[in-house]
Amino acid sequence: MKGKAIFCSFALMVLILAVGTTVWAGAGSGMSVIREHFLQAQPTVREVTQQLGQQPESPEGTGLVPGMKKPGRALMYSAFIPGTGELYVGAKKRGIAFLAVEAAAWTWYFTQHSSGKTKEDDFKDFADGNWKEDAYLSWYGHWEDWYDARKGDNDPNFEQIFTHHLPGQVDDDYYEMIGKYDQFSYGWLGNPNDYLPGDYAPNDSLLGYTFDKTTYHICRGEDAVATTNRDDYMNMRDDANKLLKRATWGISAALFNHVISAVDAALAAKSYNRAFLQEANLPQLRMEMDRYADEVIPKLTLTQKF
Repeated sequence: MKGKAIFCSFALMVLILAVGTTVWAGAGSGMSVIREHFLQAQPTVREVTQQLGQQPESPEGTGLVPGMKKPGRALMYSAFIPGTGELYVGAKKRGIAFLAVEAAAWTWYFTQHSSGKTKEDDFKDFADGNWKEDAYLSWYGHWEDWYDARKGDNDPNFEQIFTHHLPGQVDDDYYEMIGKYDQFSYGWLGNPNDYLPGDYAPNDSLLGYTFDKTTYHICRGEDAVATTNRDDYMNMRDDANKLLKRATWGISAALFNHVISAVDAALAAKSYNRAFLQEANLPQLRMEMDRYADEVIPKLTLTQKF
């Protein structure tokens, strides 16, 4: 589940950035075409810019005056490494801040994940030394024989009474089951040997499918040493899981940092370009919506400060 959540988060981030880049690129190219047509239709505009000795279109046809920053490039820089897009447009303090957040997020992830894996190794070693599958299977076999000898025609098979069965391999499910479910308590060291049919017969409670009292007395009795081992194991496992869960907070923070930094870098590039044009006192062409004869129509406006 953790891996699936992380994959979905990455996929969502990539989708957001891809859509954002496409929209930004489409909007930039569209404005470039509109502006070029406008300049071609208005010779006086081009004459003004030529007289000023400045060219509103870059030689590469990007629609940017030389010296301006590309919002799409800033967005992609920060999408891959947060903060680099801000550094590209000259917003150094914000760039350093995003880089610091990225470093902190991954530092948190690796430290918490490392601690969690260490705790995981500890509880698995504890289980390997204190829970014995052979002891559990021996208990299970004795009760199965006892049950089958008393089973009626309408009674279910013995294996149907128990809700869980050990997996074929020692994996995460294996380590979860032996601590979580009462029926596996009989494998923990400390259970007396007399918890077997004949010596401890639960008054045919198996035939009535009521295990609560028997389970409590055998697995959760105050005198059962196995209860202490099982509780210690569950506490160790819980500590490991908490650390591993906390580690995913670092991944989530890093993902948000990528997205926020990418958007911020693109906006910073646009802000930089506006300031650049104002400082350079270049003609500025913008498209607006205006009302004419009770209709809303697009309008291109060229401004030049003298």
